[in-house]
Amino acid sequence: MRTLTLFFIWAAALVSTPAALALDSRANIERAVELIEAGQHALARAYLEPALIDPRIGPGERSRAYYLRGYSFFAQQLFVSAVKDYNHALEFHPGNPVVQTALAQMHLEGLGVPASPRLAVMLLEEAAEAGHDPARMRLGIAYLRGTGVPKDIAAARHWLGVSAEDGSAPAMTYLAQSYRDPFTDQPDPAEARRWLTRAAAGGEADALAYLGFMTEAGEGGEADAAAALDYFQRAAAGGSAVAQAKLGHAYLTGAGVEKDPARALALFQQAAEQGHPTGFMGLAYLYETGTAVEESRERALAWYERAALAGQVDAQLRLAYDGLRQNDLAGQQQAGRWLARAAAQNHPQALNDYAWLLATSPFDGVRNGQQALTLALQAVDRRRVPAYLDTLAAAYAETGKFQQAVETQREALALVPEGNAELAAELETHLAAFEAGKPWRE
Repeated sequence: MRTLTLFFIWAAALVSTPAALALDSRANIERAVELIEAGQHALARAYLEPALIDPRIGPGERSRAYYLRGYSFFAQQLFVSAVKDYNHALEFHPGNPVVQTALAQMHLEGLGVPASPRLAVMLLEEAAEAGHDPARMRLGIAYLRGTGVPKDIAAARHWLGVSAEDGSAPAMTYLAQSYRDPFTDQPDPAEARRWLTRAAAGGEADALAYLGFMTEAGEGGEADAAAALDYFQRAAAGGSAVAQAKLGHAYLTGAGVEKDPARALALFQQAAEQGHPTGFMGLAYLYETGTAVEESRERALAWYERAALAGQVDAQLRLAYDGLRQNDLAGQQQAGRWLARAAAQNHPQALNDYAWLLATSPFDGVRNGQQALTLALQAVDRRRVPAYLDTLAAAYAETGKFQQAVETQREALALVPEGNAELAAELETHLAAFEAGKPWRE
């Protein structure tokens, strides 16, 4: 959690030092906390420097100083430095759950270090067992989503339930999600609503947004668009980025409300300010189309990139296709980078498109037949359609397996819908190349 509450949950059992000996360093640490709260991170680090080298203070206090400096780096997105200081903090106070949770976030999101969800979960497990509530909630979310551990609804509900019963409204919201599709194959809308209602009463605006989604879809009752809209409006007013993005789309398209692009712009901006990927996507679309703003391809791409870096598959694909349109090596390399990110999320279209690029690119430095074959098989396993079979045939051809390429391409042709002569002609052209023992090149 990116809040200063972490400073005040600092674990007990710090090794004490006589106050007279370390008074200045202790005072400097407390002054640094005030400066960090005020957003003056560089100045806070200047106050922390003496404590980091003061031999008179104990290891617990030095650990806290390193943690605070690490947090100040984190707040300014200086993630490599933050990781270093978090690790130093653990060296002086091993097992501190506050630091473990902060470091877990870095490994979970790949901030300053390569992403390592399993290591993040190991840190969270130890912190959760020590009773650190933010760690318990994050661990529950990891089990809910299957991040770093196999998905385990029972374990998710255990850790989220412990945190929820202690009064954590965000934990209540996630616990409610565990009773809904797609997290469980045995949905319990009544239980989901019960926890969302408790979370909303506890001030969690996102809980109101999810109640809106349930009401809109008719989960556990009749669908009610007007009641859902009321939930979304209340949630957005309460600061829910989820609801702000949802309402932004509604005002953009006129779904249940009168079209108002300017209102959509304001809502997308509010969501984006909180780091919500859908807010980024909304702003990207507005700048791309010149809706409520001056059209700007550069700004649109910048917002798409922020969404893509946040894991939004649609944005990753949008940037990949932008690279392909450049029709040069640099563009195809750009496409490959974004398609790889999208394919890593097991998105069928991304798996297929990345496989096609790796199998058919005219550039030797881009093609990778074996990787293309692996990805194409995964895509076909999810959707056995003509386009995906065409890609699989191209991957077989790129690896020299022309008999399999021909057989697969004939299956693709057999599945072409009647009347789609254009697709059939394209596949026939590819088939002719495979029958001649030639891979296909775009």
